[in-house]
Amino acid sequence: MKTLKKEMVSDTIYEKHWDHMVGTFKYSDLPKDLLDTDDIRFEDVEAYFSENDSWDDHSILKVYRDREETDEEFEKRKGWVELDEKFRKERRYESYLKLKKEFEE
Repeated sequence: MKTLKKEMVSDTIYEKHWDHMVGTFKYSDLPKDLLDTDDIRFEDVEAYFSENDSWDDHSILKVYRDREETDEEFEKRKGWVELDEKFRKERRYESYLKLKKEFEE
């Protein structure tokens, strides 16, 4: 298995919703503790209606902050990577046996 390193994780640190499309937002809508590295995302969403789903016009302002994953998150991801590698190795071996049988005949 390759050596894994801790990754950066993006957390939502602030979120504001409007029940209509506002087009822009005011500086005062932002949190006061912003960092230079924070990501600010603003989205106007048009209304949508269908048989199965629908929503009204709305706007969303979100602020994301990157951080290094915790030890617990790292160990969990490491477990998933190991499980995935084991699964892929088993699939490759099954394919190898099928090909071997096909070409030996």
